[in-house]
Amino acid sequence: MNMTKVHINFELLFFGFFKEMNMDFSIFTIFKKRDIVKFIRILMVGKLKLLLLSVLFASTYAFSQSGLGTLKGTIKDGSSGQPIELCKVLLKQGDQIKSGANTDAQGKFQINGIPPGTYDLHFSNAISGYNMSVMTGVSISPDRITFLDNLTLDKKVKDEAEVKVIIYKVPLIDKNGGASGATVTREDISRMPVRSADGVARSVGGVNSNEGSGAISVRGSRSDGTYYYIDGIKVRGSANIPKSALEEVSVITGGVPANYGDVTGGIISITTRGPSAVYFGSIEGVSSGIYFKGADPNGYDGKVFGLDKYGYNLVEGMLSGPLWMQRDSTGKKTKPKLGFLISANMTDQLDGRPLAGGGYRIKKEVRDELLANPLRPNSTGFGTFHNALFLRESDFEKVAWRMNARNTVYSGQAKIDVNTGPSVNLQFGASMNYNTGSSYSYGGSLLNFTNFGYSKSYDYRVFGRLTQRFNNDREGSSSKIKSALYSLMVDYSKSFSESYDPKHQFNLFNYGYVGKFVTTRRPSYSFNDATQMYVHDGFKDVEVAFTPSETNSALAAITTQYFNIYDGSPLGHYENLTQINAGNALRNGDAPQSVYGIWSNIGAPYNGFGRFENDQFRVTGAGSVIIGDHSISLGFEYEQRVDRGWSSGDFGPTGIWSIARQLTNFHIKELDMNSGVVSDSGSFKAITYDRLNSGYAYTSGTGEYGGQLNNDNQSFFDYNLRNKLGLNVAGDDFIDIDSYDPQLFQFDMFSPDELLNSGNSFVSYYGFDHTGKKVKGNTDINKYFNEFDDNHNYKRFVGAFQPIYMAGYIMDKFAFNDIVFNVGVRVDVFDANQPVLKDQYLFYNAKTVKEVRALKESDPNQYAWVNLPNGMADDNIVYVNDVKNPTEIKGFRTGMTWFNASGTPIEDPKLVEGPNGIAPWLQDPSLTSPTADAFADYKAQVNVMPRVAFSFPISEEASFFAHYDILTKRPTSGYRFDPYEYQYIQSRNAVINNANLKPEKTVDYELGFQQVLTRTSSIKISAFYREQRNNVQLVNIFQAYPATYKTYGNRDFGTVKGMTIAYDLRQTGNIRMTANYTLQFADGTGSDATSMGALVNAGLPNLRNIFPYSYDQRHAFAVTFDYRYGEGKDYNGPVIGKSKILENTGLNIFSNFYSGSPYSSQTFITDEGIGNLNAGINGTLNGSRLPWSYRLDMQLDKTFNLQYGNKDNKKKVAFLNVYVRVTNMFNQFNKLNVYRATGNWNDDGYLAAASSQTSIQNQTDEQSFRDYYMMKIQNPFNISSPRTIRLGVKFDF
Repeated sequence: MNMTKVHINFELLFFGFFKEMNMDFSIFTIFKKRDIVKFIRILMVGKLKLLLLSVLFASTYAFSQSGLGTLKGTIKDGSSGQPIELCKVLLKQGDQIKSGANTDAQGKFQINGIPPGTYDLHFSNAISGYNMSVMTGVSISPDRITFLDNLTLDKKVKDEAEVKVIIYKVPLIDKNGGASGATVTREDISRMPVRSADGVARSVGGVNSNEGSGAISVRGSRSDGTYYYIDGIKVRGSANIPKSALEEVSVITGGVPANYGDVTGGIISITTRGPSAVYFGSIEGVSSGIYFKGADPNGYDGKVFGLDKYGYNLVEGMLSGPLWMQRDSTGKKTKPKLGFLISANMTDQLDGRPLAGGGYRIKKEVRDELLANPLRPNSTGFGTFHNALFLRESDFEKVAWRMNARNTVYSGQAKIDVNTGPSVNLQFGASMNYNTGSSYSYGGSLLNFTNFGYSKSYDYRVFGRLTQRFNNDREGSSSKIKSALYSLMVDYSKSFSESYDPKHQFNLFNYGYVGKFVTTRRPSYSFNDATQMYVHDGFKDVEVAFTPSETNSALAAITTQYFNIYDGSPLGHYENLTQINAGNALRNGDAPQSVYGIWSNIGAPYNGFGRFENDQFRVTGAGSVIIGDHSISLGFEYEQRVDRGWSSGDFGPTGIWSIARQLTNFHIKELDMNSGVVSDSGSFKAITYDRLNSGYAYTSGTGEYGGQLNNDNQSFFDYNLRNKLGLNVAGDDFIDIDSYDPQLFQFDMFSPDELLNSGNSFVSYYGFDHTGKKVKGNTDINKYFNEFDDNHNYKRFVGAFQPIYMAGYIMDKFAFNDIVFNVGVRVDVFDANQPVLKDQYLFYNAKTVKEVRALKESDPNQYAWVNLPNGMADDNIVYVNDVKNPTEIKGFRTGMTWFNASGTPIEDPKLVEGPNGIAPWLQDPSLTSPTADAFADYKAQVNVMPRVAFSFPISEEASFFAHYDILTKRPTSGYRFDPYEYQYIQSRNAVINNANLKPEKTVDYELGFQQVLTRTSSIKISAFYREQRNNVQLVNIFQAYPATYKTYGNRDFGTVKGMTIAYDLRQTGNIRMTANYTLQFADGTGSDATSMGALVNAGLPNLRNIFPYSYDQRHAFAVTFDYRYGEGKDYNGPVIGKSKILENTGLNIFSNFYSGSPYSSQTFITDEGIGNLNAGINGTLNGSRLPWSYRLDMQLDKTFNLQYGNKDNKKKVAFLNVYVRVTNMFNQFNKLNVYRATGNWNDDGYLAAASSQTSIQNQTDEQSFRDYYMMKIQNPFNISSPRTIRLGVKFDF
């Protein structure tokens, strides 16, 4: 496309349009022609030069979800009911004019591009003799139209001006005809017993929240199908922000408008409060109890004093006001030019997920004894038992809170408004969340709670948004264009997280360090009868001396006691490290065995580390124009992500000692048979050899490291270690690696392949190198397999994951014969921006029928054995009997369709295997690693999504509505390309990512009716149906070459059918209530991307059967009930004397009641408590159901009005709100999970089953095993959290 022409069209269409309207477009003139052309070229990104996006760029500067609202209304004469023309309409916040408009000949006005919030609407027509009216508290929601159809003005009486004040009330029914769902305002949120957007969303019909995991499903969608937005920013990471920052939470459950994309479930849009022209703020404190740790470092003498035992404490503050006030001619500050709002929160929780009945922990005195004496000798005189194997239930105790589960969260939000005038809005904002605490593990909580990991995550996002409106105010203008606006937003988000052992952090050799092991070794000899000589045949370890370290004292104690038990008896016990390991003691890099496979043993180290960084840059915007009765919107969204990760790979950091031990001395393990020295050895002579040095540094005579380029037999780690120790790098000194301090070693002493360890990796990385240093660039498959670094090792460069997402849309909202239509189309473009396999069955290029036919024609004698069936397509892949030496054609394949040698389609591809398995006729059989020509660039996925919605009002109090939408979402599971997975495909049995996944798709239908019931109540009934396609699921790729493998594919589908009934009762007397009921049938072939994991791991075919989703809830009720007393003349509560004891007091109850989710019953009893599910399904998959569940949360609050100031100053008013918040008020313990054989949450039946008794009796200690097992299966995570009680005080000023 000619980019200059795009700009010309832009000028003709856009600038010409504003010229016709006689509008000032001075802001646009800051963009030069070359800047616009450059901007468009950047957004095109190579092959994504789509015509539709180009047209959209040519039409307006901005597109995509704006997060802005619209106000539309009509003003009439209060007496005659006739429309009033040329009324002046001003939208204000405080004294600031935010926007405005004039009414047309029909008395109509519309204001677009309004930041969400609460405003006052001033409207008047003084020229025609009307008084001014003010409507206060007008609520503007993002991406919605607020209708004000019954505004009136009254004529002045005797030239006396009066101002009529009207209080805005949210309409009972939504005439918008757009998205389904609900919007919960700040006033309602403040009264609810929740603090998060998730909690608010649970009150909306069609939203199901898993009580155990917190995962949200909107109308039967997977949890990853729902996106969060904060002020128009798509959230990556946490959506947590202070409650005082919330203006409203909008939940879209259906009818997603075209300005939203990349979603197949719902939208949860959070709008934060905006700055004010006057100063105000709040301070809040909440506590359930204070925790005192006590003197014991592990918290054994800790105590909680308060309302409950879970130590919840929160401090939050918010402040808003002007930053800069403009002075008038008298020097008085009158007009705010800059306003700000900032809020911050700190939440500290001793236990954020309390356990019903508390949790077990080992008693302090028992723990101390175990640490002092962890082992006992066994009866054979060799080896030991862990004393933990002999404990009883009496050695443990219950505690109300989970040990070492403390967590602290900091969150914040800020906004700055620049008051540039009523037609231009400029806003900057930011939000953040920082979370830090222990990585709690249930399996380690009994014996090993002091060794949990530590994690921290930090998410922040910043944005800037410019909005400009244009109104056609020219008298007598014949233009049909009434108004227009554009909005442009740029935002940047970053998510950063780390996890590690808090004692060691990224000192990775510390993780498995036990102590100093010094091995005494000597040459070993065998007697040669022929020569009558002792011949040196190797080296023998004689004795190991051990010095414990305090680095991991619990680990060192195990080995220390082992040496104490067999003190003075090295023979068979500690002659070498292998004997130490066999005796249940620990070497460096070892971990104590688990207790019967049920619980982590005391001292077991946290075995993992990770660092992840996800960046997101977006340019979004919206442009709209009102032409006649049509409100046309256009939009775009451009998003670039850069994701990086560095973590412990397949094995944890403790195992680094093992690989270091293997790599050290590897090149000198053999003997040099040409270096023998003969010596006397008693009656016979002995010949002794030097070590054979096969390292490049020695054999080349250069002393330099040869690396993989020169097939160096010396490891890079060994070479660097010798260098660091000051040894001759080309020498044959034997290094006793376990005798050195861990601080000597560094991660960069290894080469990448040494840590990748032939597919059993100790590190995983992308966007970092193998040592954790950040790198730039994209992954190049050829370079990954062929590029060497400066040390002559394979570089194994893996770039950051950098997918690109672009979208454009156009929408038109208009009315036709009283029917309000919302018609739009959205085009999404997703480019994973990474290599993908051309053929999922081939990691190497193979010959096609066309190529084989040409070979035979070129040399009929050599290829006389080649027989190609008639009609076989040219592009079919040819399979033979042997990869290296083909002599027979076995079959063919195109895509996923297989044929035998005769060309007949077959179901089982095993029929085309050769003697050594599947054998494609390779282009180059000598290759040992994939090459770039087996891969192609990801083909950008283009999805066109029409969105149609309409609303048909049959009266002022009733209307029908319907919508039809196509939704798509880029894959979120298993789609990042990792060349390591292809490098070691034959040695690994893990799932590999599918870089070629396509977007998931949902087709959404809805039909509904809404009716005003009374002056303050309404009902809404909607029926919905969803078709889900291309959902991601695990699959087996059978008969792939060089190996069958497991990956992800777009194979799942499903349907969701349901109905929601929502009742809304506005404040009526003392009562405000919302209630909804959802009936839903959510069925499909997979509940999530890994739900078929058991079948795939068993090597079964990729079957697809319809069954209920694991999160399906047939019936769900959500009720929010608020009972509140007013103040003054509005108070109608009890009075004692003159005291209105319940003035400004309210009770809010929020309850959920829902039927149980499905699970698969099991045919016979297994030890499910330790993860053994190897039993058949009883009935159908997900054919059983958990019982119904119920939860009720409550908040009781009272507000005190406070006045301060003196007679000389105007008195000021503040408010003190005191509340009690109770969650799970009735202490209802819902079953969240059950054991499949019994249906019980606390017993899998294993201990009592007759079939289990032999196995149980053969345990080291039968009673100990039974006690441990019982404590494990009585898992409190299988039921709800207990009741929590929190006291809060909030001061608003």
